[in-house]
Amino acid sequence: MKTLLKSALALSLLIGTAGIGNAATVGFNIGDVSIGYSDGYWDQGHHWHRWAHRDDLAAYRSAHADGYHAWRHDDKHHH
Repeated sequence: MKTLLKSALALSLLIGTAGIGNAATVGFNIGDVSIGYSDGYWDQGHHWHRWAHRDDLAAYRSAHADGYHAWRHDDKHHH
């Protein structure tokens, strides 16, 4: 929970310092990710999503290393 709060705070600071203010919309929410893989992630509702941006993958991997797997979700060697 602390990591999620830290990530949300960092994101809000980043948006504020980028000068985009209220016009910004966030399409990716780290808190929606249940399990991450190199090719995408399962959300809390068990829906599959590809990473829209490499920065999203990097942010999730650094904030939730325990929930990230460095292989494709359909890799037959990891089931």
